[in-house]
Amino acid sequence: MGAEQKPDMPPETIRKIIKDHGNMSQKKFRHDKRVYLGALKYVPHAVYKLLENMPMPWEQAREVSVVYHNTGAISFVADVPRVIEPVYVAQWGTMWLAMRREKRDRRHFKRMRFPPFDDEEPILDYADNIMDVEPTEPVQLQLDEDEDEPVLDWFYDRNPLMPTDDGEAAPSQRQVNGTSYRKWRLSLAQMSVLYRLAGQLISDLVDRNYFYLFDLEAFKTAKALNMAIPGGPKFEPLYRDMYEEDEDWNEFNDINKIIIRNQVRTEYRIAFPYLYNSRPRSVYAAKYHAPHCCYVKQDDPDLPPYVYDAVINPLPMQKADEGDDDKMIDDAEDENEGEYDISDVFMPQGVDPFLSTTPLYTDDTASGIDLLWAPHPFNKRSGRTRRAQDIPLVGEWFKEHCPPEYPVKVRVSYQKLLKCWVLNSLHNRPPKSLKKRNLVAECHKLKFFNRTQLDWVEVGLQVCRQGYNMLSLLIQRKNLSYLHLDYNFNLKPIKTLTTKERKKSRFGNAFHL
Repeated sequence: MGAEQKPDMPPETIRKIIKDHGNMSQKKFRHDKRVYLGALKYVPHAVYKLLENMPMPWEQAREVSVVYHNTGAISFVADVPRVIEPVYVAQWGTMWLAMRREKRDRRHFKRMRFPPFDDEEPILDYADNIMDVEPTEPVQLQLDEDEDEPVLDWFYDRNPLMPTDDGEAAPSQRQVNGTSYRKWRLSLAQMSVLYRLAGQLISDLVDRNYFYLFDLEAFKTAKALNMAIPGGPKFEPLYRDMYEEDEDWNEFNDINKIIIRNQVRTEYRIAFPYLYNSRPRSVYAAKYHAPHCCYVKQDDPDLPPYVYDAVINPLPMQKADEGDDDKMIDDAEDENEGEYDISDVFMPQGVDPFLSTTPLYTDDTASGIDLLWAPHPFNKRSGRTRRAQDIPLVGEWFKEHCPPEYPVKVRVSYQKLLKCWVLNSLHNRPPKSLKKRNLVAECHKLKFFNRTQLDWVEVGLQVCRQGYNMLSLLIQRKNLSYLHLDYNFNLKPIKTLTTKERKKSRFGNAFHL
């Protein structure tokens, strides 16, 4: 027998529960206190799911599915925000431009003061203060009706290309597998527009030789040799006995020693670690070079796909002497002796060259060439949707050389990010095989939990109020009457504490949300 599906509850139910539980010190809630304190360990997961489903700047509001306890002890956002990766990157690429204009015009941007509310100001009630207020306009870039026509209708939707519920075969159903929203497939015209819109976030580098001695393997080799690539990260020594010389053998009496008299640069030691280092350990042999890149990106859309670009240097023909010309002609006559002249060869009527009727290029040729050299995820036409927080938007920026004109603090930030990247790759272990459990789905199966649809802001206010109630009950449980918890989750003493009281009131860093 399958599990019985519980119907969704109206939003007013959880609103009334939350409003009634505003003051947990009343006697009628004495049985709910145990539930609230037991739910305290799940608050981090509730906050995580809340932040995971945060509305994007191009959305005016977002309604989410919420699983809540019958006593109002805790609320979980039950949605997993899956996105089509090239669409998501293109959306943030347009946000880069739109937000710069918004910041310049100061329409929606305002410098916030944190915390936004006073310490003693109670958490707002959504139904009384926010529900009837019209949300502000979303930040959206105005798209061109002609150039952006392939993505114009659905670009800023909550779930782009999601099939409609009316049962008719909409065109979008051929591009997303269904309401599960797991697989996607886009046309060449759509991918071309998305790639152009995402241009602000995508690197222009296509030549892999740019990253010679500035890639992950080079950084790992530099770490193992206790060296630093110029502009790269610095690490603690991996081997402490690097410079200890053996007592019996040194560079003057060791027959296996290669003595190099000229100065050995750091780049030499990292590029050829087994040649220029005495004890290479945990090193990687770097690739000498990648295939030469001959791609020249066209910035002018009006030019044909195949054009002789100005950056290409023509090879001038070297004029030979007259004597050399005569010699070349004589050699050619000797080689062609006994052979037919090309003018003697003729083709019968009706014979045409291969592909003579095929045009050299079409309207999509330039777009196809650009996508052929595009980075992930624009170099593919189909794939699987991913969680929004798993998609790196600017993760490739710090892996390039920091421009020398940037200030020192920016260069230090580059090096710190590179160091973190290298350490994460070295310390990354394969995950253990564990049974996958969904906490929110398991909770929804219990009779104590119900599901409803709420605005994201309302769920956030509920989680804040629930956390405040839990921590207040924890203070009461420990009889810490000399501590006061304000609505910004600051724990303050109301008097000068004795040593015994200070020891008793140590909650630790995990107390503060």
